[in-house]
Amino acid sequence: MKRVLRVVVLVSLLSLSVVTVSSCAKVAASPSLRQITAGGATLVNVDVNSYIITPNTLAVPAGKVTFHVSNRDAIVHEMLVVHAQSKSFDLPYDLSISRVVENQINKPGEVPNIEPNISGDVTLDLPPGRYVLMCNLVGHFQAGMHTLIDVLPSVN
Repeated sequence: MKRVLRVVVLVSLLSLSVVTVSSCAKVAASPSLRQITAGGATLVNVDVNSYIITPNTLAVPAGKVTFHVSNRDAIVHEMLVVHAQSKSFDLPYDLSISRVVENQINKPGEVPNIEPNISGDVTLDLPPGRYVLMCNLVGHFQAGMHTLIDVLPSVN
């Protein structure tokens, strides 16, 4: 009987997790819940810390997007916005310099050299597509400091 009860509780918790995750995905992409800057751009808050880039959303509508990047780490970082060449992080990487080769990528913009506990902004006009948010300081990309964000067609 205890085993059946454990299975029922486990299934219930898993079901709740799936509902929560799917609800979060809908909220993240929902244009009605997005933050808008004074200039009319969609605002994406991004934290960089411990070789991790964490945006507050993984999908935004096409058009003007402001990335507000906060460095919560003890070392300098940067955040590049790169148009993805595929559905993954497949970018030209040079192991000899431990960096993505920037003159071989489509980089609409960046927030360079963000000192510890400082924030920086960049506003870009982004067409629909998949983009990589990444730090390209020596070794940071290879350490996993990148994430994907989708720019969806605007519905007007």
